[in-house]
Amino acid sequence: MKQNQGKSECLGYFNLARGLGMILIIAGHTYNLFCASAQDSRLFSGAGSVLGGGIIAMFFMISGFGFYKRSPRKCFQIQKKLLLWPYALTGAAVLVTKLLLAIIKRRSFFLHGGELVLTYLLGLNAEGGGMLGRIPIESVSILWFLLALFGGWILYNRIMQLVSGTLRMILIGGCVILGYCMTLLSKVWPFCLPMGLQAVGYLAAGDQIRKRNLLEKKLPYPLLVLLIAVSGVSAAFGGVNMVAGIWKLGLFDVAGSFCTGFLLLHLYAAVKNKIRGGKITGMIEEIGFCSIWVVCLHAYEKIIFPWYRLGNIFPDWSWLCAAISLIGRSAVMYFLYRVLNRIRKKWKKKHRKVKLIK
Repeated sequence: MKQNQGKSECLGYFNLARGLGMILIIAGHTYNLFCASAQDSRLFSGAGSVLGGGIIAMFFMISGFGFYKRSPRKCFQIQKKLLLWPYALTGAAVLVTKLLLAIIKRRSFFLHGGELVLTYLLGLNAEGGGMLGRIPIESVSILWFLLALFGGWILYNRIMQLVSGTLRMILIGGCVILGYCMTLLSKVWPFCLPMGLQAVGYLAAGDQIRKRNLLEKKLPYPLLVLLIAVSGVSAAFGGVNMVAGIWKLGLFDVAGSFCTGFLLLHLYAAVKNKIRGGKITGMIEEIGFCSIWVVCLHAYEKIIFPWYRLGNIFPDWSWLCAAISLIGRSAVMYFLYRVLNRIRKKWKKKHRKVKLIK
């Protein structure tokens, strides 16, 4: 694993933040599977979803820290390698596994996995399932993040080619608002377009935070109060589900996600140097360093493994089901990571030998 860098300008500085964020997201998905109540309308009942939205916003902002203006073609090539290939490989792995399970269990692949073919080809976000014409579709699950990050990078890089700073700001704000408005027209979009448009704003925020050294400075008291107030109101009355296009308080929740993401980054910067290194810290940092791998592995096991069936085995023990599921999916992801990492190393070693022979 690469060592963490000491400055916030370096992406390695955020490995611990990304690792903690991934752990919270996986824990949140597990909790929602067994313990969340869709009918809960109490105050702060959506706080967990707002925090989750803030963590995702933080991830986008961290990516924005590494922004460097490139030609559109170069930017596309880099992001294709970093984001589209992992997305395509994960989708292919899910479909192949579903096909093998259909053959082993002697059941129809069309009814048990066929809905994912068009889903992955078009990058759809049909949470809970749906129909496209007469064809059943589903959601690409957590892989929406890769598609949104890819689209956000391409758009933001193109916007930053413009000379006028005012026009750049207008287009960035327009992307965020347009992304939200698209969720009002339809909850399902190809290639997760609304989230990609909103990602432009998060990336721009991360880029500006780095350029203005905002994590190194003490925030003015009125600004800090405003950020906490917006985030707090969103947590108290709002609700966020980015992949499903749900913003309970509308654009106020969108603003809340920006504020929550920035506050999380600022909190991280404030305590980062006070955290002592150790085995646990190193393990969390490795999760952050391999966050794209973790996203892909989580997407795979989330679709392939029927963790929800634990609810049938222990119907009155939701927390026990959540604990077993969290331990189980963590073990599965760790095992798959070790296997894939070993295959990758052997592939590189073999490829290197072939080059030397040539």
